[in-house]
Amino acid sequence: MRPLLFALCLIAPGAHAATCTAHSGEARTRLIELYTSEGCSSCPPADQWLSRLPADSGVPLAFHVDYWDRLGWKDPYAQAAFSQRQRARNRGLGWVYTPQVMVDGEDMRHWYRGLPPATATRAPLTLRLALTPAAHFLDVTITPEFRLEPARAGAKLYLALTEKRLESRIEAGENARKTLRHDHVVRTLLGPFPASALRHRFALDRQWKRNDLGVTAFVLDARGTTLQAVAAACPPPA
Repeated sequence: MRPLLFALCLIAPGAHAATCTAHSGEARTRLIELYTSEGCSSCPPADQWLSRLPADSGVPLAFHVDYWDRLGWKDPYAQAAFSQRQRARNRGLGWVYTPQVMVDGEDMRHWYRGLPPATATRAPLTLRLALTPAAHFLDVTITPEFRLEPARAGAKLYLALTEKRLESRIEAGENARKTLRHDHVVRTLLGPFPASALRHRFALDRQWKRNDLGVTAFVLDARGTTLQAVAAACPPPA
């Protein structure tokens, strides 16, 4: 059974903006994290792989790390916080590398052979995500609903603002003279928060493409394993 995902766009009463909603459903959705860099010569195939993942594979996120920047090309999507996140996620491994794919917090060395089929695991909670866009900000409401109350203990909620259809012409470093394309790029990551109802307003950089932005919400347990994830996108008002 594939993870269920429901999405809906509604006109918000008394407003001109549309509110787009998504519901995770009862089956657990996998979280797929790619740690990558434009300064890494082996990363472009992984970027392409992430872009081509079937929709029922899980929720993909691309974290661009900054430790390759010293080789002559500064990745415009990289953040030191993402490098730190990768180190924290790899405490058991003891070192980090790119490209690295993690599925539900587990290192997956042979990602290029394809992901194992998703199992029809019933999640201990569902997630309801609502997005209301405006010209310069994006309002987000996330509502976790636990069906197994013990799972709430130690559970943490995260929000990621992502952008797709990004392109860079690389002028230096290991990928010099190449044009690289990216999807699911994390622009902002917030959390951890308690796994309870949350509202947040993302301020949008004017350089970000409004039509290509989306939000992912996910809940991890105390060990970093995915309890549930959901993603939604919503175009800005005309």
